[in-house]
Amino acid sequence: MSSPHRNVRATTPTPPTPPDQRATTVHHLLTAVVEAVDGRRPLRQLAAHLTPPAAAEVGRALGQGARLNRMRVCRISPEVTELSAVVSTRTGRVRALAARMEWSGDRWRCTAFHLLP
Repeated sequence: MSSPHRNVRATTPTPPTPPDQRATTVHHLLTAVVEAVDGRRPLRQLAAHLTPPAAAEVGRALGQGARLNRMRVCRISPEVTELSAVVSTRTGRVRALAARMEWSGDRWRCTAFHLLP
């Protein structure tokens, strides 16, 4: 019996795609907001990155305790990104979070924040 003949070609590995800078930046911003909700970061540190309505929503959620588990990013346009996330509370509850980030001047700002019941 003869074995089948196989052609083996050397291939050049494809370089990894660089990480999406926008996704990384909005992830860091959402992480900071969740840290404020959890009480690990003062809300005043985020003043330049929150619009007044978003700051009010974050303020209402303060003290509930939250840890970011996973996050999804949806690019609406070059200046707008919406995020959904799953957070865990200190009591073990799992909650959904929705946020909207918009490029404003020279930085990303959280314009909407909702921690769902």
